[in-house]
Amino acid sequence: MSFLDPLIHLQASIIIGILAILSYRLRLLDPRGIIASIPVGYIIYVFGGPHYFILLIAFYSVSGLATRFRIKRIGVDVLDKDWIRSWRNVVANGATAASISLLSAFTGDRGSSILLAAYLGAVGTSFADTLATELGLLYPHNPRLITSMKKVPRGTPGGVSPYGYAGGVLALLILATLSTLMRLSSVRILGILLASGMIGMTADSILGATIQAKYRCPRCGKLTENSTHCGEKAEKVSGTTLIDTHMVNLISTIIGASTASILALT
Repeated sequence: MSFLDPLIHLQASIIIGILAILSYRLRLLDPRGIIASIPVGYIIYVFGGPHYFILLIAFYSVSGLATRFRIKRIGVDVLDKDWIRSWRNVVANGATAASISLLSAFTGDRGSSILLAAYLGAVGTSFADTLATELGLLYPHNPRLITSMKKVPRGTPGGVSPYGYAGGVLALLILATLSTLMRLSSVRILGILLASGMIGMTADSILGATIQAKYRCPRCGKLTENSTHCGEKAEKVSGTTLIDTHMVNLISTIIGASTASILALT
């Protein structure tokens, strides 16, 4: 079992330490986000292996670049979307992948292929949803709510646009290309990645439109995903209080991973 090799732990410690420093200097994560990313990355590197970790870093780096590009184009004032990611964002997008990596270290060949599909489904969902959000915010027109197709303000949870879905497809193609270059996936697994990633991303939009809590600031009247705004408690206008954007992301990665597992079993 490779995770018993001390060298893999040394490699993980050095690489994750370097990435933590870079994340701090480039302001990709806030301090708590960096702390949360260390165990997530460590588990994936040690128990999933370097190939799993490379796919995670592809998601992390491309998403960070997309966020910076979005900030330069339209700024940060769009439903208070994150631009420096917090520990909640790290856990929401990485917990499912880390759990699958941990399980994959203790399974046989058959189980490994199913868990590989699940891992790709989880990371694919996170990557597709993040890139869909970042590129979707650049869409020059108002998006449409996925549940009703009514036009909604840009940045509204559950809003979809051609740019958003193009971003999701691009993210999945990046993962598929990397998986192929690393000889990690068969053609069938790549198909599962694309299908489960799109399903997970779409589920995220549906959950965002229906059960995610949305608030209105009593001072400025702005619609926001946060329960406080302008230093005051915001009024909930729809959704469930316990379901915020991070919980939606976590549920979506579970849906993406579960879909991929089911497809791999059939």
